[in-house]
Parts: sequence; C-alpha cells; structure tokens
Amino acid sequence: IMIPCSNRIHEIIEWVHGEVIADIGCDHAYVVCNAILNGQSKKGYACDVALGPLENAKKTIEEHQLTNQVSCCLLDGIQGLNEDVDQIIICGMGGKLIIDILSKGTLHPGLHLLLSSHKDDYALRKYLMENHIHIIREKMIYDNNHYYPILDCIVDTTEQMIDEAHLHFGMNMVDSLTYQNYLDFEENKYKNILYKVKKTEFLEKLDYIKEIRTQRIS
Repeated sequence: IMIPCSNRIHEIIEWVHGEVIADIGCDHAYVVCNAILNGQSKKGYACDVALGPLENAKKTIEEHQLTNQVSCCLLDGIQGLNEDVDQIIICGMGGKLIIDILSKGTLHPGLHLLLSSHKDDYALRKYLMENHIHIIREKMIYDNNHYYPILDCIVDTTEQMIDEAHLHFGMNMVDSLTYQNYLDFEENKYKNILYKVKKTEFLEKLDYIKEIRTQRIS
C-alpha cells in the first residue's frame, strides 16, 4: 500500500482485481489510487454524488501523478458509469443504500462487484441472491470497534441459493480469527438480549450461528 489508509480500506484494496475499476462514494480515492499504484488495476474512476469528496479525491490523484489513469466523476450511484468498468466498488455505506444504488444501475453478467456495508448485511445478501448476483467469497474485518463484511461478487444469469444462516452471517466466508470473533460477538449479543426479551427471532439467530459453527467443524 503506497498511500496510508485505515485497516478497512486496506482490506478492501486486497480484493480489488478489475482492470478498470469504479469506486462509488470514493471519499479520498485511496482505494482507486492504491489499486493502480499496486499494479492491481490499470485505470479507475473516483465517483461521488457530492463535489466535496471529489475535491479530496482530486488532491490524492494529483499528489500521486495519476491524472492519466484516474478520472473524477460526479455521479448519482452507478447511473451513467462508463462501460469499460469491470469491477464496481461500493463500500462504507449501509446495505440498503447499496441496494438502492445497484437497483438503479445497469448490471451485465460478468461484472464484478466489491461491496462492504456497515449495517443491513442480511438485506444486502438477500437482494444479491434475488437479483442473480453471486457472492464468490466474503471476509469479515474489524476496524474502529466495528465488524464489516466485504463481499466479492459477480453478476450472473442464475440465482445463487443461500440459506437463512448464511444470509445472516456470511456466504462463502473466509475462515479467520476475525470471523470467529465476530460469531462470538453476535452470539453474546443475542444471549444478552434474550435475558431481557424472549423472542423467537433471537433464538433463531443463535441457532444459525450454531449451524455455521457445526458446518465449519465437519
């Protein structure tokens, strides 16, 4: 990594593999610029709906002499995105906003998506399943006292079947200590809630965690 950035951005960059990438809600354009400086991508678009972040992005691009390879785009989501993009990156926002962005864009089979939500993971996975977007792999990361899943996806023509346990807690998840810690954290959270509120939905969550743990051992 050439440009210093947070652990979360670091982990996102690790899974960037498009020749031409578009970072939606680009902030300082650290993802796009680092991916190009690392030789992971040849060209990139730093996209945002507001001018402020694009000004920040422009500074990063100019500082690292990347004006020939990275363009700033004032875009609402992915509408009007250049057709040469083969990987779209949408990270650092809620799952429902990511769904909203994806639902308004044109997604063709073979297009890669790299997604990371800070809430509503279940809704996001369910949307992907119902809209022929396959989750190839996921990893759970921990940054700034928060767990974030990163989803590496591809647009397909068929539906990927995902059971409830994996809709809740991750599909094709990379097994790591962070993921085990995340499951522990979720388990404790629901156990604590159940002390106060006896609801079947919380009992179900504990069952799903147990199901995932059992599958990983077998």
